[in-house]
Amino acid sequence: MVESILSLSSNEKKEEILKDSLKYYFKIAKPYWAMFLLIMCLITIAFLIEFGQNWIYKTVIDLGTDLASNKVTKDFFINQTLFLGALFFILVLASGTIKYIRLIFLNKMEVEMMKDIKKDIFDHLIDLSHRFHSSNRTGSLISKLIRSGRSVESLTDFITFHGGPLIIKLIIGFSVIAFFDVSSSIVVLVMTAVFITYSFLSLKKQQLANLAKNDQEDYEKAFISDTFSNIETVKHFGKEDRMKNLFLKIADVTAKKWVNFWNSYNRTEAGHILIIGIGTIAIMYFSLTRFLAGDLTIGSVVFIYTSYVGLTIPLYEFFWGVRRLYEGLADLNSVVKYKKIQPEVKDKKGAKNIRVTKGKIEFKKVNFYYNSKKQIIHNFDLTINPLEKVAFVGPSGSGKTTIVKLLYRLYDVQGGEILIDGKNIASVTQKSLRNELSIVPQECVLFNDSIYNNILFSKPNATRKEVFSAIKNAQLLDFVNNLPDKENTLVGERGIKLSGGEKQRLSIARAILANKKILVLDEATSSLDSGTEYEVRKAFEKLIKGKTTLIIAHRLSTIMNSDKIVVMKNGRIEQIGNHKELTNMDGIYSSLWELQKTGELK
Repeated sequence: MVESILSLSSNEKKEEILKDSLKYYFKIAKPYWAMFLLIMCLITIAFLIEFGQNWIYKTVIDLGTDLASNKVTKDFFINQTLFLGALFFILVLASGTIKYIRLIFLNKMEVEMMKDIKKDIFDHLIDLSHRFHSSNRTGSLISKLIRSGRSVESLTDFITFHGGPLIIKLIIGFSVIAFFDVSSSIVVLVMTAVFITYSFLSLKKQQLANLAKNDQEDYEKAFISDTFSNIETVKHFGKEDRMKNLFLKIADVTAKKWVNFWNSYNRTEAGHILIIGIGTIAIMYFSLTRFLAGDLTIGSVVFIYTSYVGLTIPLYEFFWGVRRLYEGLADLNSVVKYKKIQPEVKDKKGAKNIRVTKGKIEFKKVNFYYNSKKQIIHNFDLTINPLEKVAFVGPSGSGKTTIVKLLYRLYDVQGGEILIDGKNIASVTQKSLRNELSIVPQECVLFNDSIYNNILFSKPNATRKEVFSAIKNAQLLDFVNNLPDKENTLVGERGIKLSGGEKQRLSIARAILANKKILVLDEATSSLDSGTEYEVRKAFEKLIKGKTTLIIAHRLSTIMNSDKIVVMKNGRIEQIGNHKELTNMDGIYSSLWELQKTGELK
């Protein structure tokens, strides 16, 4: 389902892309409408000043013409020229000041909007369900999130530098040119309409090239992210050259997409030169004809021509602005699609927070399908009493980890219910539910931060004394004290600087600090050697004290002291009992125990 929503179908209308992206942009821009209006007012004043400067050119030329024909005296010409020069200087200062103020407001507005959109998308992504994140590559999500900020800059720049200024300048320019020559003003309108129509027709064709380029870039960044996230695997198998070759092929495709994207503008630029050239010839023809008829002065001809040339500049800027607009819309579209995806697991209306006081867990006739054809859990019935230590064993794919995901409500059950302290977890808020559980996973993935902050993550308001108590109880204190930067040592991306045992004990310290009534140990010692496992198990003894504990394990020796052992196969409970009871009856557990005891299966 996710893939079908995210993929750009062949019959998807570009108009719909434009509409959705613009609708989302204006939602982000709405709080800043007053600042937009102020910026537009400053632009209008700046253009009025520009046409005022053109009027000064016209007046000086007409004065020179009058002086040459002895219509005015030399002193009059000098006095008028000095006055106009002083006025021109004042206009230049005013223009520079207005442009400076405009950029101050624009920069502040753009930065705030970029922050708003990135936060909005980040918040939405982090709230999406587990299935979404397990189905989408992290590198691609990062790429789209970063580009969303860039898209806001592109769209805002189009409005404030290209679209808005062009409309304002056209209105002013058409009015002042029409004052001198209506025919020339009509040329301006026709040339502008042809230029803009041609630009949009060309750029619409180029949008697909831009979308293809973006998709390829996302794929390339996702590949880079995957490679460096698994750099240890690459080096362990000596596959550096293979990854280099794969990246070269991907980068080559990306380069071709970029070339195709850039080449699409060549014909457009040639057309623009032709349109502007024809417009220039028409303007000169009509204005000079009126000059020869004695209806216009040479200064007026110059004014019309300089005003026309002044209009062609924002037209070219408009084209490049439209190009950035389409790029921005394509960038924005990639995250707007995510906004259409809603979390599969939602809190019910009026859902309340849960507070676990006892830690009793009940699975009542639970059924779960990953999709409509694949049922994972079948009529699962189990009661776990407060403070009980219950282990789950069984072959891979038997449903052990799925039970934990359902308890955390990463997925909703399709049948039955799960109760904690008598409350159906489907009727409480997800955040409060997960806040009442703690877990030590098989693979402890850490943030690229200090040891101290990684532990503090489970309880951000904890005191320093509480954090160090957790470090001590997790058998981690000696290790931390021997580090040059002690607890402030950075662990590296995903904890790459720490060994498996060190990461696991850090994960245990997190769980100790959280101090929740319900604890999950998800194959927490499966990847550790015997010596390290002994140290970790000592930490476990302190961790599980006073808690309802669920243990998922392959090594049966680690769960011998469990109050209850649940043997699973194909999503069903095959056997249940304690270690002694299960080893004395025929079945899966006794077979596994004999194999592991004799060392045939580890």
